[in-house]
Amino acid sequence: MPAGSFTTNLARLRVNYMISPRIFLGALLQYNSSDNLAATNIRFRWEYQPGSDFFIVYSDGRDTLLLDDRGLPRLETRSLVIKFTRLFRF
Repeated sequence: MPAGSFTTNLARLRVNYMISPRIFLGALLQYNSSDNLAATNIRFRWEYQPGSDFFIVYSDGRDTLLLDDRGLPRLETRSLVIKFTRLFRF
């Protein structure tokens, strides 16, 4: 590396749960010691008919060095995405 060597620790936990053959819930939790960042991603997927899906995805990132008023890692980013797809057959 041009800037020199460094060491980072990366921890990841992934959990997937199939509620039914058409409903899926997944979560990814990740920690990066170099950036002092803890990230969360939770995804819900429902295939309401073959080839057509409904998604809800929640993500956030937290700085583990800075604490908020409640003593939790400070929130840096947060997003909520809703996606709807529909398959049209001709």
